Amino acid sequence: MMLRTALRAIALAVAITATVTIACTGSDPASTDTAPQEQTTQVDAPTSGFRAVSAGNAHTCAIRSNGAITCWGDNSAGQSVHPAGSYTAVSAGWAHTCGLRTSEEIRCWGASSNDQIYAPQGSYIAVSAGGAHTCGLRKDGAATCWGYNAYGQADAPNDSFTAISAHRDHTCGLRSDGLIRCWGRNTYGQSDVPSGSFTAVSAGYTHTCGLRNDGVIRCWGKNDEGQSDAPGDSFIAVSAGFLHTCGLRNDGAILCWGDNQFQQSNAPAGSFTAISLGDWHACGLRNDGTILCWGTNSSGESDAPAD
Repeated sequence: MMLRTALRAIALAVAITATVTIACTGSDPASTDTAPQEQTTQVDAPTSGFRAVSAGNAHTCAIRSNGAITCWGDNSAGQSVHPAGSYTAVSAGWAHTCGLRTSEEIRCWGASSNDQIYAPQGSYIAVSAGGAHTCGLRKDGAATCWGYNAYGQADAPNDSFTAISAHRDHTCGLRSDGLIRCWGRNTYGQSDVPSGSFTAVSAGYTHTCGLRNDGVIRCWGKNDEGQSDAPGDSFIAVSAGFLHTCGLRNDGAILCWGDNQFQQSNAPAGSFTAISLGDWHACGLRNDGTILCWGTNSSGESDAPAD
């Protein structure tokens, strides 16, 4: 991806490493492939412990130990104004966020230009917020998507899934038989899934990565920044961002590859239990319930103190 020199200089000036506790992913279909710029509205993260994290475009959300959601970073569309209640999962997209309540209902907030925050009624077991669309996984394994659908990214197939991942223009699901199926935009082959059995899937901007049964990460799609060049290490989790990818190794260490203009691929040392990539930043959940975020911080998306 070609970035203007001025934008690169601005973004690099605000790239930092910060201690935090959380992570999610997404992109606005109306956006261009440009680096993040300063936002004027942001919400700071609190200092309490967390059990899950999701990094979005320029905001981050996490679930506290008591089930409450906390978000920080860009709040220009209300994506960081977290609602009250108890949640079991959270997913931060481009400018909206969705959470899975303990009642198994999905609640979303933030940008609604394509009705991406209006979840259909029903019971769900998972949710993934993309660019301007959202997908939920029902209790029977059926995937339901809503919102922006210019490329068919919200046209979920009638398969049975155990996991789902939505990004800007495509969506992928892990089927009950271990196969991955993707739908939506396929300009760079990001929806052309290789053969094999997988245990996890993560849709990035124009690439996709899956975790195979043997712990090897396999990525496909665009690879102009090396975001699809997964190393041969053994992993237990994977997260694909805008132009970079990170994996959580068996020993708890995080390893990242791809674009690194904002240091988003320079994972810190330490032991982690989860990893989540935004477009230009990344966050890892540490063993003690705190999170460390690195990469851009133009809207405070990486600006969270330690527990």
